[in-house]
Amino acid sequence: MKNPSWIRYRKKNRKATDNSADSARLDSSSEFESFISLFPNNSVVIINHDTIIPSPKSRRMAPVIISEGSFNLGFAAIDNSRATFTNSFPELKNESSMHLGFNQEWGYKIGRGKFRLWYGLRYDIMNYRFSNSNLRLKGNAPIFTTSVDSLNNTDKSKVVVNYLGIPLSIGYQSNPKSLHEGFNIRAGIVAGYRVRAHTKVKQENDRTEKEFDDFNFNDFLVSPFVQVCYNNFGLYFRYNTSPIFKLREGPENYGMQFGIVMQ
Repeated sequence: MKNPSWIRYRKKNRKATDNSADSARLDSSSEFESFISLFPNNSVVIINHDTIIPSPKSRRMAPVIISEGSFNLGFAAIDNSRATFTNSFPELKNESSMHLGFNQEWGYKIGRGKFRLWYGLRYDIMNYRFSNSNLRLKGNAPIFTTSVDSLNNTDKSKVVVNYLGIPLSIGYQSNPKSLHEGFNIRAGIVAGYRVRAHTKVKQENDRTEKEFDDFNFNDFLVSPFVQVCYNNFGLYFRYNTSPIFKLREGPENYGMQFGIVMQ
């Protein structure tokens, strides 16, 4: 495609000959220099002092490695389908049980760049808020144990579990040079390690209590995931294939997270 400056120049200056559809002959040094200034570097080919033609635009290759940071904001839910009625995770207040994820990844080009192998680091926060605000978790117990506060004076009760993980995935992007322009999809797995867990209880007098313990939560979290984005926003879904609690120390529950991605 011809440079617009080239087209405007030919319409304005009738001295350019029509011997070639893509060349011009210039009659003076000043005209030659003013014409060259219309083009970016390396966008014209000089045949001789008075004959030039625009050169084809060089194709900028997709970078071999690109980096991308993203933020996940969604809901943290529990799959109780494999747990017994008497041995299951406490009922959650679903609209207030949140998942936060912070992600930094690097994508290695496969082929021409529309496919990439992604790897990196991420930090996940599972915020499980109990439907019964008077529910308490017991720390330093051999099995997952709960109790109910008989005073019935609690506004909020929740447990927060944090994981540091390594994601690995394969992704496709419609624009090989940028994730922020066009459609992209990614599927993979995250292997995480529990770095902290604590309960938080807020009473009616605004007094807040925190207790730090593992509460029998599993040390490891394995989560296959998929995310679909357009430009800077998208959706994600994760299902934890490792149980929430350690073996024989709690009910057989599995977590899931879903929400929006901002990249």
